[in-house]
Amino acid sequence: MIRVAVVDDHPIVRDGIVANLQDAGDIAVAGSAGSAAEALALVVRERPDVVLLDLELPDRSGLDVIAELKAALPELRIVIFSAYGGEERVAAALSRGADSYVLKGTPSDELLATIRSAVTDRPRLGAEVAAQLLRALHTPRRLRITPRESEVLSLLAEGLSNKAIAARLNVAERTVRFHVGEILERLGAESRAQAVAFAKQRGLL
Repeated sequence: MIRVAVVDDHPIVRDGIVANLQDAGDIAVAGSAGSAAEALALVVRERPDVVLLDLELPDRSGLDVIAELKAALPELRIVIFSAYGGEERVAAALSRGADSYVLKGTPSDELLATIRSAVTDRPRLGAEVAAQLLRALHTPRRLRITPRESEVLSLLAEGLSNKAIAARLNVAERTVRFHVGEILERLGAESRAQAVAFAKQRGLL
């Protein structure tokens, strides 16, 4: 039996994942957590085989927690389960010790296969994550804009604030701030207005 701990700060999402895992005959849910602090305590207490870890946590970035989880339980396998991919985020997660990376919205059978592969030391990237990485290899680094970043960029062009963008996309405002920062860095822009101008010049809008 594979014991899995689920870490996600959205209760509805977390409960849905737990219910899905419980339907698999070879997986037992070792517990769930909604923050980095809770995740560390859960791993020390329950010693699961796998942690299904979201990177967007309220107290700390999931990227910063990966190494600490591994230090607390060296044999632990970590599967990143995030709404966001992108070459930099995937590479950062894997370089810090994550074993696999899949996106939210991944079909149930693919998620379960990823968890099973993790415990047999076969790292696995979700199909969409792999597709994003392949697209990135054929795109100049400065122009690698993810689908979500493209949505945020379009709303920036409309003059919307972070709060308004968050409401439009039904995401947390801190998530929008993260995307805006990524967009500025990718485009080499110093302001939102400059990012919009550069994006138009490069055919991204």
